Amino acid sequence: MAQPEKSHVRIGFIGAGAVNFGGTIGPWDHASRLEKIPEAKIVAICDSMPGKSQQVLDDRKSRENASAFAKCTAYEDYTLMLKSEKLDAVFIGVPPFAHGHFGCPIELDCVRAGVHCFIEKPLSVKPVEQVQAYMEAVLEAQKQQNLVVSVGYMFRYHPAIRRMKQLLRDHGVATGAKLTYLQLTYKTAYSHSNNYNWWRKELSGGPAVEQATHFCDIARFIGGDILEDSIRTKVLCHDHPSGAGQLHAVPDAVREFDVPESDRVPRLTVAHWRFQSGGVGQLSHGVTLHGRKYEACLEAWADGLRIAVDDPYTPACRLSYRRGDTDDEVVERFADADAYLEEDKAFLSAVRKGDPGGVESPYSDGMKSYNLSWSIRLSSETPAASA
Repeated sequence: MAQPEKSHVRIGFIGAGAVNFGGTIGPWDHASRLEKIPEAKIVAICDSMPGKSQQVLDDRKSRENASAFAKCTAYEDYTLMLKSEKLDAVFIGVPPFAHGHFGCPIELDCVRAGVHCFIEKPLSVKPVEQVQAYMEAVLEAQKQQNLVVSVGYMFRYHPAIRRMKQLLRDHGVATGAKLTYLQLTYKTAYSHSNNYNWWRKELSGGPAVEQATHFCDIARFIGGDILEDSIRTKVLCHDHPSGAGQLHAVPDAVREFDVPESDRVPRLTVAHWRFQSGGVGQLSHGVTLHGRKYEACLEAWADGLRIAVDDPYTPACRLSYRRGDTDDEVVERFADADAYLEEDKAFLSAVRKGDPGGVESPYSDGMKSYNLSWSIRLSSETPAASA
């Protein structure tokens, strides 16, 4: 028997850091989006750092939308939160090393407690062979409990990315042309990146797993599945004899010189592969920019078609394309796009209706993007990658 639609969703946060509550860098902040959704009822915040959840709760109660947190309780143990609150859903936004494996089974505990999950990327930091059994356990519990488990690949909800996919599809229907080349570029601004964990591959997974995972997912969303044995990668590391890998604005608080050399993040990662459909993809991630603004762009090519999306993280986002026998470029702008808000709405709608159909990145599919990001990392650690 179909369950009646929920009038509201009781939400708990696991993790009181930047991805759930905002920070000085980047547009991420689930709490501020959920405040705008009437059906969202925020009832709990949990963070294992002593005092952190209460501090964040007090801060939110001092803001314009304080009423959204009026009946919210702070916790330091998520298992106690699960036992104490009648939660419908949780937003899991913790450091990559702190979830996604049997040593830190947050997702598994939540689904076994009958709670729907929104999981921020990356799904873990552990190698795929160590994570696979854990992911299968989560999927089995999800199936038994009939739950929604969504992964935070927000670009699948971005209208510019969806427009790119539509243009490729429509062009293919009209002409028979297939995607020939997809290029994805992400250059991070690092001079204010004070998070020590990010600078260690052991704790963050490295750039391909932690940051570029969004672009691994876009590659699959736009181009389809990838022949993983076709992946080849080149990296520029900190100790390249040319000196090209030296960074001059690493924040003092990071103390990168204390990070074991084998654990330092590469400065540049360039991977290429073949899609199962025949086309070629390329991903470039660089730790290169100073300041706070990241640079990101995508280009897709097919016979008679070129599409570019620039600045998908910001209100300056624009899509441009040329197609057919013309030199004219069409430009579309997406100043009001908020992919984070759209993914949160889709998740809550799925929870309320008991129907995951509107979720663009279910856990089972998010696993595939995680596997791709790890394949790129493994390729980047071969002798040929740094030669």
